[in-house]
Amino acid sequence: MAIVAAIAGNALEWYDFIVYAFLAVFIAKNFFAPGNETQALLATLATFALTFMVRPIGGILIGLYADRSGRRAALTLIMGSMTVAMLIMVLVPTYASIGPASTILMLVARLVQAASAGGEFASASTYLLESVPEQRRGLYAGLYSAGPSLALVLAGIVGLALAEGMSAEARDSWGWRVPFAIGLLIAPLAFYIRRNLPETPAFAHSRERRPPVRLMALFRRHSLGIVVGIALASIVNGAAYILLVYAPTYVVRTLKLPLYVSFLTLIIGGSVSMLCTPLVGMLADRIGALRIFVVGSCALLVCAVPLYGWLNSPPSIEKLMVCTVVFSFITAIYTSVLPTVMAFMFPVEWRSTGMSISYNTSSAVFGGGSLYFVTLLIEKTHSSLVPAYYLLAIAAICLIIVMRFYARVRDSATIDRARIDQQKAAPTHASTKVTVIE
Repeated sequence: MAIVAAIAGNALEWYDFIVYAFLAVFIAKNFFAPGNETQALLATLATFALTFMVRPIGGILIGLYADRSGRRAALTLIMGSMTVAMLIMVLVPTYASIGPASTILMLVARLVQAASAGGEFASASTYLLESVPEQRRGLYAGLYSAGPSLALVLAGIVGLALAEGMSAEARDSWGWRVPFAIGLLIAPLAFYIRRNLPETPAFAHSRERRPPVRLMALFRRHSLGIVVGIALASIVNGAAYILLVYAPTYVVRTLKLPLYVSFLTLIIGGSVSMLCTPLVGMLADRIGALRIFVVGSCALLVCAVPLYGWLNSPPSIEKLMVCTVVFSFITAIYTSVLPTVMAFMFPVEWRSTGMSISYNTSSAVFGGGSLYFVTLLIEKTHSSLVPAYYLLAIAAICLIIVMRFYARVRDSATIDRARIDQQKAAPTHASTKVTVIE
């Protein structure tokens, strides 16, 4: 039940995010003042960018809530607010019907969704990894990481159906609401499952005996952990936004391939990743999650520029599909173990908050900013290899940080956890060995 609850929320978050991105043109026509389509589209994309500013705030607030009131309470809150956001997108009247009120309601929906998404990764992965046997954490982390891949497949199928199976008039008037309605069908079941989950053993164990969760204490004791967490998440987020979210724009504008091809890449890439992440997670249980993460990151370093170079000389649908499969496999390697590698850098008392800050800071920098930055560089340099160099730089810098400081961060979390456990326990001799209970 825990894995179903975690995957459902993770998949729904990414599905809603991807759907909004490729429906931006239709949303612009329906929720902003008519007359200037370019300004309406820019306003829609500005709303998209604004959500990345809200995500870290939502992540901190929900992370603190999860560390104080419990993982289950946070997961229920997240799913409830996601449902409200999707309901607004499905039901809110257009600008032609109620004027500027529709713009305001749409903005509220996106901000609510962004705040909820800010707490999803940390709360869901923390709940899952604290609930499963230690020797199978890799497998469950891999299954959890298949959630975004499932979202890619579903979003790609829906996008392809809208592009090829519906008239332009129908898409403009009501068809753009269908993808949000599909997500809304899943949300109530996910909410019910999350509401009836038991609390995690690790949180329940420490609930009555832990000190109050204070944000400044987290920054004071685990600031290096947050930096390393940002580096870990940046490799994943950088690749995700460039290889997935930016893909439709790159396929059409740079490669000059048909629009439907971009949806095919989402379906193929999501399918490959969805199959690979659990298998890689199982391997991580045998040889270690950090080793897997390093291997995947190094593979991205080695392959990014050659693959992009081959794809662009000259572009073809066949080359794009090959590159999609290879990149999906590479990203599945390190994405599958990210929850495991990140979660235990922080003790239970600060785990959800620490992961939320790290992940959402990375998402804000390498999510909202990366698409604009890469597009601008392509326009200025006229080089189709800009995305590859961008990925190369992110992976290299972040991997150096991870390799240099990860062990120290894990040791710090272990010592902090042990110190709190000692304060709770009966007095012991100074020579007693300190262990960590997770």
